[in-house]
Amino acid sequence: MLEPIFELLPVGRAFVERAVHKYDIHKTAYISRGVRIIYNDKYRKGRLTMKKYSWIGVDCILDITKSITLGEYVQIAAKAMIFTHDSSRSMKNPIENEVVIEDNAYIGAGAIVLAGVTIGNNAIVGAGAVVTKDVEANAVVGGVPARVIGRV
Repeated sequence: MLEPIFELLPVGRAFVERAVHKYDIHKTAYISRGVRIIYNDKYRKGRLTMKKYSWIGVDCILDITKSITLGEYVQIAAKAMIFTHDSSRSMKNPIENEVVIEDNAYIGAGAIVLAGVTIGNNAIVGAGAVVTKDVEANAVVGGVPARVIGRV
């Protein structure tokens, strides 16, 4: 008897992140189970912005030490990681920069996007790629470090 009521409730991870943390997540955006949202400093954490129909797959890791913005229709496949903080080179002066993934981009399973990267419209990041630099619109990138291997 209660099932129809639950179908009408706006429950789900995206709803919780919107309600509790006040992130700018569009009502059509989706965050899958097991997604971890982490940050380096709870007093100065960044923002998560997800536009229309953007989607984050299972078991992804999002570091929001600085902001992450996902454009419309962005898809992030399972176990991908996005980092906005990197202290591997210097604990005293870590790299902290926002990450922007523009409209219609696709991030493959297990890919890693590092701090300060912008991924252009319609770009595709191959599975397992490590993106250290900006990806231009309509490019297909893959490898470690990621480089252009084709065009859409």
